[in-house]
Amino acid sequence: MKKIKPKSKKLKISACYIVKNSADDLKISLESLKKSVDEIVVVDTGSTDSTAEVAKKFGAKIFYREWDDDFSAPRNLALEKATGDWIIFLDADEFFTNVTKKNIRAAIERLEQFKQNGLLIHLVNVDKNVGNKILDAHFVLRIFKNQKNLHYVGKIHEEIRVGENLLSEVTFAPPNILTIYHTGYSESLNKAKAERNLELLLEELAETDEPQRIYGYIAECYNGLDDFENAEKFSLMDIESSSKQKNFSARSYRIILSILAKDLSRADEREKFATLAVKDFPAFPEFTAELAECFAQRGDFENAVDSMKKALQKFKTYRELEPMQFDENLAKFAESRIKLWLEKINRREKDAEN
Repeated sequence: MKKIKPKSKKLKISACYIVKNSADDLKISLESLKKSVDEIVVVDTGSTDSTAEVAKKFGAKIFYREWDDDFSAPRNLALEKATGDWIIFLDADEFFTNVTKKNIRAAIERLEQFKQNGLLIHLVNVDKNVGNKILDAHFVLRIFKNQKNLHYVGKIHEEIRVGENLLSEVTFAPPNILTIYHTGYSESLNKAKAERNLELLLEELAETDEPQRIYGYIAECYNGLDDFENAEKFSLMDIESSSKQKNFSARSYRIILSILAKDLSRADEREKFATLAVKDFPAFPEFTAELAECFAQRGDFENAVDSMKKALQKFKTYRELEPMQFDENLAKFAESRIKLWLEKINRREKDAEN
């Protein structure tokens, strides 16, 4: 008699959320993953709308925890209640795109097959009040294996850890496989969120043994509130922090370069930081383009042209996983800058001949 191979054990996947007054967003998010998960765990921190009713319609297990200005606490309650082998942890205003949501389970099964512990997913911030205008994009850890001593740390911008260590064996999902849209940072909400986040971050800064974890986040808040002095201060602290992973400090370089570009008297500092940014992020076209502008500012149009051509080449061949800020519109602008600088070089050469 031919032996029948036993079917491999089906992975159990838990979807986890912490929520407060997010009924409409939560419905959209749950619709995007309901066919891929076996369990939904929702921790409500004080909703007064129909959030709980929406969660119940999707069969969620609902738990309640009073809000105490600490995002990690309700997240850890959700982890405690989750029974899945793998966890998808989304915010209520995040959802998988229609094109990629069908790949959720297959992506997790692949992680299990290759003994990975987590998956960084392409997250796109969109402004739903302006026709889903794309604001920016980056990679975030939203899927991970459920294991002993798994927990979040930090009052805000929380990190997932196993014991005292960051989650290891983490890989990226290509954007065409999994992409999440996030609608929570629409421009109309940015100021209010920046104020709230800054308050929590400064509280954590006064208490934490790992201040370097949040320097960049504090810089972003100050920048969003137009407090450029403090935005520059904390961007610099983030860049100089040796324990900070470089791919995250790109945000701080962007902040400090945007501040320096507004002050012509600080041209030397701008060039210094543009040079450092190119060194730390050699594949990013935007920093190479920034350096080109620095050369042009001091009249070195030859190096400006050379650097901007390199930026365009990097744009055309960019294959890194970290999303860049350089786009087609900036590429067209870069071409116009090269044309202008070449004209200046030709004019200078003609003047020299005369």
